[in-house]
Amino acid sequence: MIYLVREYIKYCLIAKNRHGIHSPFVYDFNDRCLSLPIPDFEYQVFQQLKKSYLKNKDEIEVTDLGAGSRKLNKKRTVSQIAKVSGSNNKYGKLLYRLVAHYQPKEVLELGTSLGLGTYMMAAASEKIHITTVEGCKNTYEIARRSFPAAQHEKVDFVNNDFFTFLENLKDQPPFDMIFIDGDHKSESLFKQLKLLAPFIHDETIIVLDDIRWSKDMLGAWNDLVLSSEYQLTIDLFKMGIIMKRSHQQKESFIIRY
Repeated sequence: MIYLVREYIKYCLIAKNRHGIHSPFVYDFNDRCLSLPIPDFEYQVFQQLKKSYLKNKDEIEVTDLGAGSRKLNKKRTVSQIAKVSGSNNKYGKLLYRLVAHYQPKEVLELGTSLGLGTYMMAAASEKIHITTVEGCKNTYEIARRSFPAAQHEKVDFVNNDFFTFLENLKDQPPFDMIFIDGDHKSESLFKQLKLLAPFIHDETIIVLDDIRWSKDMLGAWNDLVLSSEYQLTIDLFKMGIIMKRSHQQKESFIIRY
C-alpha cells in the first residue's frame, strides 16, 4: 500500500495534461478519446452487473495461473473477486472510450475475470469481435453465464491458460486491440508479447493492466518504455498503452488520468 501511494505521488508530479503534449496522436488521445461521454444505458448495465457481483456471496475455488491476488485466498466469494479483480468504474470507462474512439474490429482480452471490462469494450462498438481468455474454469463460467445478452454475440469466451491459447493461435487476423490483465509477472508478460508478435500490426493498441502491481511489473513497464519494439508508450498510472507505430519517432508520455 505504501509502495502504491508513493508511486501515485510520483505519477501526479510528472503527469502531463493536454497543454504539455505535442504529439498529434497523443494529443487526440488525451483531448478526445479520454473525454468521450459514456452513454447512460451502457454504463447503467455495467454498474448493475458489478452490483450483482458485489452482492453475490457464493464461494468458488479460484485457479490463479499468474501472480495471483495478494489479498484473497484460493476459495473466494464472487463479491471478493469483484472488489479486487473486476474493472473499476474509472478504467472500465477507459476501455469503453478506447473502443468507441478507435473502433477496433478484432480484440483480444487475456484475463476475463468476471467480464466487466469485456462488457465495456463490447458495448462501445457494433462492429467488434472480442476473444476473451480466462484460465480459471469457475470464474469463466460465471462471466459467460452472467454476461449481458445484448452484447453476448460479440464475444467468444475461452477457458484456457494464456500460453496454451497463444501457442495454438492459427489463422487469426491481426488484433486491433489487446488488453492484458491477469498474469502480473514480468517474465510472463514478455513471453505473451513475444507470442502475440505475429498477430499485431503497426497500429495495434496494447493495453497493459496493473503496471504498478509490483516492483517487478513496474520494471517490466520501464523496460517497454525503453524498448525499440514499441515507438509509443502512454502511462496512465494503473494501465499502460504500448504501440509499435514504426513510422513515428520514439515517444513516451505520462498522462494524468
